Amino acid sequence: MIKKILLYALLAVTLGYGLQWLIAEGLRKNKKGVYEKYNRLFLEKNAYNALILGSSRAEMHVDVSLLDSLTGLNTFNAGVSGATTRMAYTVLKSYLVSSEMPKVIFFECDFHISHLKTDTIFNFSRYFPYLSNPVLYDGFKKIDPRFCQFKYNPFYSLPYSGINAISPALHGWLGKSGNYDDFYKNGFFKNTVIDTYDHFNTKTYYGYINKETQQYLDSIMLFCKTNACKLIFTMSPAYKNAQKEVLNKDRIIEHYKNIAFINHIPILDYSGDTAIIGHKEYFEDNYHMLYRGARIYTQKIASDFNNIAR
Repeated sequence: MIKKILLYALLAVTLGYGLQWLIAEGLRKNKKGVYEKYNRLFLEKNAYNALILGSSRAEMHVDVSLLDSLTGLNTFNAGVSGATTRMAYTVLKSYLVSSEMPKVIFFECDFHISHLKTDTIFNFSRYFPYLSNPVLYDGFKKIDPRFCQFKYNPFYSLPYSGINAISPALHGWLGKSGNYDDFYKNGFFKNTVIDTYDHFNTKTYYGYINKETQQYLDSIMLFCKTNACKLIFTMSPAYKNAQKEVLNKDRIIEHYKNIAFINHIPILDYSGDTAIIGHKEYFEDNYHMLYRGARIYTQKIASDFNNIAR
């Protein structure tokens, strides 16, 4: 009886670890989409001379192919959904485990979420296949201690991976791509998805720059300075509703500008650009532009960069 129990336990453990590996390896085999992006970020060796760093606003707002064609840069978009300054700092250092330090980093300053704590990893299960990257694992484990279980315990991690991981894992094993995979190019997400929902509701609040947000922004600035990397702050457009949502938006932006001034960092503030923010057709919601808006914005920061680089 005991032998049978041990045999079944061994079989269950083998199946658990086997399934965890099959899903993770399938995700890593993706040649397009978000997992191909994460392959490049966390596993592959790269020599880009510029990075876009920040949240989904960075990911969706800077078309790096267009930026490169206008500036001569060779850029990868390392923006990831929900990234706080702490998460962005971890992503940057994880990228550098295998890749060269870029010469230029464009960092998106999110005035509307600067007050939030830095203890959340959005879409955290997407990172499970990349925990062999020691800097990523260590950084995320400090943010969320469950990452120790996510890495080593398949019976804990698999329920969090869920059905959403199975489909892209199968795509990886079969050499196929998903519906949205073609929207990614060099890390940039070309957002052309239009649905019938109203994403433009507002809820007014007062924001500020959280102490942790400031701390990790300081870390990014110091890291770039130490490694002779030109850091540029960006603030991409937000729809006109957002201008009313954050009641002290101007004060927060002024705070970022003061930080930039003190540290001799250029800041490209298009958060209230009247040529963009009044056009609803340029936006998916109050804070994320569709590609038609992102293209206009990218042209503007490319022109600014060329002036800075002279």
